[in-house]
Amino acid sequence: MEFQSTKNERQSLGLTLYMDGFAAVKEVRRLMSDSAVEEVHFWDVAERIEPGSIVIRGSAAAEQSFDPGLLASGRLLESYIGDVVTVRNFEMGEETQMRLLSVSPNLIGERIETKEILLNPSGELILPPLPEGAKMKPSVTWKTAPGPLNEEVHVSYLTRGLGWEAIYIVEIEGEVLSLAGWISANNQTGIDFHDVRLKLVAGQINRQGPNQLYEEAGMMLAKNMPIREPFEERSFGDAHVYALEPHVVLLNGQSKQIRFLSVEGIAFKKAYKVEKGSKHARACLLLANTKKNGLGIPLPTGMVKVYEADKDGEMEFTGEDAIGHTPVEEKLSLTIGEAFDVISESRETTREKRDGFEYVTHRYELRNGKQENIRIDISHAIYEPLWKMESSTHDYEVKNTSEVEFSVRVAAGKSAVVEFTYKVDKQANLT
Repeated sequence: MEFQSTKNERQSLGLTLYMDGFAAVKEVRRLMSDSAVEEVHFWDVAERIEPGSIVIRGSAAAEQSFDPGLLASGRLLESYIGDVVTVRNFEMGEETQMRLLSVSPNLIGERIETKEILLNPSGELILPPLPEGAKMKPSVTWKTAPGPLNEEVHVSYLTRGLGWEAIYIVEIEGEVLSLAGWISANNQTGIDFHDVRLKLVAGQINRQGPNQLYEEAGMMLAKNMPIREPFEERSFGDAHVYALEPHVVLLNGQSKQIRFLSVEGIAFKKAYKVEKGSKHARACLLLANTKKNGLGIPLPTGMVKVYEADKDGEMEFTGEDAIGHTPVEEKLSLTIGEAFDVISESRETTREKRDGFEYVTHRYELRNGKQENIRIDISHAIYEPLWKMESSTHDYEVKNTSEVEFSVRVAAGKSAVVEFTYKVDKQANLT
């Protein structure tokens, strides 16, 4: 006997969403039958299941399979290729029988009477009855030893078409800013998820092994995150998982946003960045991801949209940037656009050789047309492998072997000149 299990037997449903466009579905159902059952058909599952990820616990499955159903991805028409179908044209009052040859990208058939080839014939397509046992909807099927059923079955699987991304909203008011984080989930799995427990995992997952434990991650939403009340944090192995309370609804085809982070009073600095060849400076926001600054949480990769209060009190959009995974204690730099009134002119002024060394001098002229004092950071790349700074009009920081950075304060309506010389050991470069 075959047993048909539907969502009506469902006792619980959980979703773990990953940032790579897939999710883990975990479902518990009570299966009961007085008759001897040899095969269980588990209906109401996602149509984009990864078959190798299916795990069945609570039932002694000797064999299992996944059928995406004939309604998935046009498989219904494909199943009739080679069969005789009917095209009924109501306007002409005609019926044409043809052998179906192709369904994608065009409907192509061979007329039975004349052997003519028909391309996208006009009319209603009438198909023969489905073969016995054909499944229209997705299902997981497993075979078991014959006997009555009274089991609590746990079925889990991975499915494409459902992931999440982080979206951040920054609002600047005076000297501080607020940061709100939103989950954006888009369900394209082919089924609705009602009354579901929701978990989030941030970070890259190694999925090379067929039996990889899919709830392991290098970075998850952090412990002690200043989150909104319905989220609950708990440890999982060496990481942390955040679960949403209460349960949520995610309908097929629906995109839903849920706020998971809300922090106010974050200190920040506004800086302007230039490089060799820049004409206008890039306007940037700098903030520290520390507990002292109200944060101190690993921020998952996502898009950041920045708004700032105008003099009339209204919030105006000022730019956006993308951030990568940002660990605790790291600094965050957001580029929000080009500064109209902050100009940079740079050039190499001299390059001369003396005693086996090459001396290179660069000059930056920075002009601040704004009505406020600003900080301008110069990021200058040095491509020679062996060099040493000889002189500089301003202090600098060596960021790495090929980059130095100057931070210059420029008063409102004023300009500043940064000039520096470094020497390159040409003889060492030749060896």
